[in-house]
Amino acid sequence: MKRREFIINSALAIGGSALLTGCGQKKPVLSENQVAKRQYKDILVPLLGLGCMRLPMNGAEVDMPELEKMVEYCMAHGANYFDTAYMYVNGKSETAMGNVLKHYDRKSLIIADKSPAMHMKSKDDVRRIFDEQLKKCQTDYFDFYMVHNINKNTIDNYRNYDMYNQLMEFKKEGRVKYVGFSFHGTPEMLKEVAPEHPWDFAQLQINYLDWDVVKAKEQYDIVQSHNIPVTVMEPLRGGGLVNLSDKALAKLKEYYPDATPAAFGLRWAASRKNVITVLSGMSNLEQVKQNIQTFIDYKEMDEQENIAAQEVAKVIQSQGEINCTACKYCLEVCPRGINIPAIFSLYNQYKTTGNKMLFSIYYNTLDENERADKCISCNLCNTNCPQSLMIPDLLKKIDAEIKTFS
Repeated sequence: MKRREFIINSALAIGGSALLTGCGQKKPVLSENQVAKRQYKDILVPLLGLGCMRLPMNGAEVDMPELEKMVEYCMAHGANYFDTAYMYVNGKSETAMGNVLKHYDRKSLIIADKSPAMHMKSKDDVRRIFDEQLKKCQTDYFDFYMVHNINKNTIDNYRNYDMYNQLMEFKKEGRVKYVGFSFHGTPEMLKEVAPEHPWDFAQLQINYLDWDVVKAKEQYDIVQSHNIPVTVMEPLRGGGLVNLSDKALAKLKEYYPDATPAAFGLRWAASRKNVITVLSGMSNLEQVKQNIQTFIDYKEMDEQENIAAQEVAKVIQSQGEINCTACKYCLEVCPRGINIPAIFSLYNQYKTTGNKMLFSIYYNTLDENERADKCISCNLCNTNCPQSLMIPDLLKKIDAEIKTFS
């Protein structure tokens, strides 16, 4: 597949009035201000998509009136990409999105969903669950459909149940337009998965905090080398890059006094050249309005802004329970190749947000040989640490805490 050049386009504003057609389809009032878009194959894709994992909630149920307002605002401003999944919101996301999106002309929507590799018990489950998802989303086809969450625990299901070729059958049937995969494994595993098939796209966790320390850049480079475009998940690291510490926020304001953390993080992710769209898990209308404004006013980051992102990341990495600046001097002497800066960065973020699930997901992207339990307490790292950290003791503490998660 030849590499595509993704050219940013502004959607043309079209005047109109809200009305219901005879078949019950809703036509939103279109704003003059439309989000920036990129050309992907034969469609224009908005640079901002609504990630449907963190929908507005009213107790244990989805807050449907708020969700309807969010979707209406997205549609009015050209942010018509909606990314859901089988297990999102305890299995309620697909149904909620189907109940809202059914009121719009299907051709005006871009719907992404995922085949849950972790739930497959047999080859027949792939088609059975796919049919169930179409019904829940109240649609005849998905624009983007992917093998969900390929990692060390799901890769056998993905291969043994021939998931790629089954998804390609759905594509031949006209019920899927583009076949891809989302990934939560190691770079070594990605080097196997990416060239296994002619994928249309890959969904990766990419943000400026993890770009170097947690090998997001390495994963991005791997799929780029195979000409696979990227949809971005967790651009704000589960909200961790929105609620910056005072010190990190001060560093951002030092470079850009008017920048908000959310806008800065989203723009950083969107500025990667191989990115189709950036998914943000928005939970209320105000978040939708703020993020859409970022992409109405969108401008790619320049080199100075990329440097600022690196500086903010360093501040974040140095805070929390472990004062690690990710200088990587410890890596120069560790005989086991443990990824100490990545472990400390993930642990600090976990302690800040309290999000065990996100910590576990990121931690499991590290190769098993790079994890905390492989430390042999040789203490060579201590001699190289500018912060005088007692690294083996900290690794043992983190490993002990990780074992309490299960």
